[in-house]
Amino acid sequence: MKKKPLLVGLCSLSITLASGCTTKQEHISVQKYEGKHYKFEAYKKKIEMGKTEKTKEIVRNADWEEFALEKDHSKADFIFYFNDEKNEGGISVYYVWVNTDENIVELTKDEHSQYVQLNRKDSEIILRLLN
Repeated sequence: MKKKPLLVGLCSLSITLASGCTTKQEHISVQKYEGKHYKFEAYKKKIEMGKTEKTKEIVRNADWEEFALEKDHSKADFIFYFNDEKNEGGISVYYVWVNTDENIVELTKDEHSQYVQLNRKDSEIILRLLN
């Protein structure tokens, strides 16, 4: 008789722990330009998959153009990459310039050989992830 409440309690605890452990999280590395150097701002461990998946979808579906960065171009405001791509063999590093007047984000990738300017909605999503 005393074993039944104990068994029910253990089952409940197991279910609670199992459901809590299934929340997938994404790891992202972010560097912010401050002064003359980039400062490693965050290795964000607790980002929900939904947020990073949306960001990945934005950069994957962006209308990238061929691009050549001028030598005297200003440094990017942020640099970020998704750490899970390291294991897949092809990591893309994204360089982010923020146009604060219009809240628009401009990105380059692949050693600045590709460029895109995002719309305001997508820019807000990227900025929320980086800040």
